[in-house]
Amino acid sequence: MSSVTRERAGDAAPGRNVVAGRNAGRLSWRGPAGGVTGRWVIYQLHWLLGITLGFVLALMGLTGATMSFEDQIMRALSPGVITVAARDAPALSPDALVARVREQRPDTRIEALVLSAHKDEAARVLFAGGVGGNRGERAYVDPYDGTVLGRATGEEFFAFVRRLHRWLALPGNGDGVGRQITGAAVLALLFFCASGLYLRWPRRPLDWRAWLKLDTQAQGRAFLWSLHAVVGTWVLLVYLVIALTGLWWSYDWYRDGVVQLLTGQPLPAREGPPRGGREGGGREGGKGGGEAAPVSVDAAWAGFLRQAGDRYAVALLSLPGKPGGPTRIRYRLEGAPADQAYDEMALDTASGAAKSESRYQDKALGAQLIASVLAVHRGSYFGTGGAVVFMVAAGAMPLFTITGLLLYLDRRRKKKAARLARGAASMAPVAAGSDTTLTIAYASQTGTAEQLAWRTAGVLRGGGLAPEVVPLAKLDPKTLRGRLLVVASTYGEGEPPDDAHGFARKRMAAPADLAGVEYAVLALGDRQYETFCGFGRALDRWLADSGATRLFDAVLVDANAEGGDAQALHQWQEQLRQIGAIAAPDWAPEAYSRWRLVERRLLNPGSAGGPAYHLSLEPLDQPLPAWGPGDIAQILPDNDATAHHRDYSIASLPLDGRLDLLVRQQTRPDGSLGLGSGWLTAGAALGGEVRVRLRPNPGFHAPTAPVPMILIGAGTGLAGLRSHLKHRQARGLGDAWLLFGERSAATDAFHAGEIAAWQADGTLARVDLVYSRDGGGYVQDRLAAQGDTVRAWVERGAVIYVCGSLHGMAPGVDRALEAILGRERLDALSAEGRYRRDVY
Repeated sequence: MSSVTRERAGDAAPGRNVVAGRNAGRLSWRGPAGGVTGRWVIYQLHWLLGITLGFVLALMGLTGATMSFEDQIMRALSPGVITVAARDAPALSPDALVARVREQRPDTRIEALVLSAHKDEAARVLFAGGVGGNRGERAYVDPYDGTVLGRATGEEFFAFVRRLHRWLALPGNGDGVGRQITGAAVLALLFFCASGLYLRWPRRPLDWRAWLKLDTQAQGRAFLWSLHAVVGTWVLLVYLVIALTGLWWSYDWYRDGVVQLLTGQPLPAREGPPRGGREGGGREGGKGGGEAAPVSVDAAWAGFLRQAGDRYAVALLSLPGKPGGPTRIRYRLEGAPADQAYDEMALDTASGAAKSESRYQDKALGAQLIASVLAVHRGSYFGTGGAVVFMVAAGAMPLFTITGLLLYLDRRRKKKAARLARGAASMAPVAAGSDTTLTIAYASQTGTAEQLAWRTAGVLRGGGLAPEVVPLAKLDPKTLRGRLLVVASTYGEGEPPDDAHGFARKRMAAPADLAGVEYAVLALGDRQYETFCGFGRALDRWLADSGATRLFDAVLVDANAEGGDAQALHQWQEQLRQIGAIAAPDWAPEAYSRWRLVERRLLNPGSAGGPAYHLSLEPLDQPLPAWGPGDIAQILPDNDATAHHRDYSIASLPLDGRLDLLVRQQTRPDGSLGLGSGWLTAGAALGGEVRVRLRPNPGFHAPTAPVPMILIGAGTGLAGLRSHLKHRQARGLGDAWLLFGERSAATDAFHAGEIAAWQADGTLARVDLVYSRDGGGYVQDRLAAQGDTVRAWVERGAVIYVCGSLHGMAPGVDRALEAILGRERLDALSAEGRYRRDVY
């Protein structure tokens, strides 16, 4: 579907046509003002928890990622401590190893030994804990001579990281407030997974691109949303596993429930090495005071070796706390399915006979998961690849805190701007007793006629009059009295603006009875056309034929003239002074300001259509000015001294920090580029200066009431719709339907990432993308096929906004809407401001 760049200017130029409406929005996203809904509550909780517990999760994610390969890192950093030189001599027996360590550490009590089957690995000694049963010191020992090698490099660092990860290193350790905070954060992570999935559920859930494709072309808020939502989808399953296993260490009730659920049995009493001082000769509390007669475990170890042979990789041998007690050995076999896949054997300490054995492979899946919960939590349960994936996912957790916070701040900033805009002061009332028999009617395309109508009212109010300003469509000739001033623009070949179409068809079909009415007409048009000011002239004739008395001859304004046809406007002001207006400065247009072209990006490489560009401008010598959705940027090309300005729909909002345009490069029959589009897309240097003047376009401004909205456009017409969608997103509005057409989905999917983001966050309730070269027809065809849906939306109060080409798309859409709604209804919608067009 083709679209041409806006190359014309002025309210009356056929290159622009606008019809008015009211704002639309999904009330469920507006909170109490629109009724509290489940979706609104979920959304509010999602961002509230995100900007609070999200910071805790970011820290937990970073520390968790840091510990993912803790053992491998310390092994690499600690040669001669974790690893030793392999020898042909046999390693010391457990009893001999304990004796050698006791000689070097006489004031400590040994609880367990960790013995490796690999000849180049050191043994480890676990000493009894201190006060409160805290974990005791661990030391590496040479298995061949029993020399204590000390602690591994990085062990203290990782111990601190572990405390940060589990309870934020706050006082009280696992019994303090830190554990409660991290537990709540893990619960929040579960909520984020579920609520994030719900909030971003796409309209086409079976399309993998809607879920997993990151929009690298997006900018600003759209890019932040894409990072937050799409990357979140990538890691969703990982985060679910991390959260579900992380709660194991946070809450006893959760651990008990999981064990009961997975095994059908209550959690058994914890078995393992006794804590310091509970059994045996150690003193209660302190570091244990050494044992006078440690229990020999060599027989038990020999019995274990007879059973396990050379199949084990590492074994944890817990020393009996008192004579006669069994010796328990937990061991992992070579090639075990997970690094926490331990078998366990209980042996008679004296004889070495096996008393019981529990094999990991013999357990049911639920019991295996319970035994390997730490490995599942780290991802190593799924192999080295799984550990890497979990590490990356955990390390990415700050991404969601940062993007969520930036999205929140952006939303706050835009809501503040919206509140300021809604609170702007309205026009001051006139004094009581003023003449109220003066009516000013306007028929406007892009807002220039309406603007001039209000300026006219301003100078008349200054003279003590009290004019009433109304759209021409609301003018009732039957009740009209006194004086009438009409400001009317012309659309196309002498046609009325859309909002006056019904008035022209019904009221002007025959003369009315306007005897006693005095009138004057200010007509806007474009002298390039034979029907210059055609509709304004027709109005002037109809009013005269209806018996009204002309106050003065119609004033004809070439709205496309550079300077806004200051001579004709001065004539209008002079005539107004004759009927009571105050003297005022001439209504000359504002001067152009200097802007810098900061971005020019081709939107459709490889397209069969003309190149379309996304352009971004920033002011050079002033703060970013204010504008609203639907407003116009007038660009004065610098490649021709005689050139008039060109009008372009602004595709952004001030809160974006830039003025964005979508421009199609036009080519003349001789192969040269169009004057305006060629200047912007090829002539202006990137980083160079562009002269810009902003013009309000109230006829295409956002509606003010939260009603549904149908947005229809093609090609670069997306610009005018994009600003409205940004406006609705900033205000938390939804219930919008976008119908957008272009040539090919492969090459012409303009701002596809933004559209997907608006659909995912609820701004867009429905999206119809129509690509003519892909067999999808045109926008008007899709619209015609959705007649019942269009009628249903209109019955719910929807407004209809159309932006795009005057040739092809706009007339086709108008015919389709007429077939669906009827001409009478469509004219009524135009008069009510519910059918607005910005076409060129």
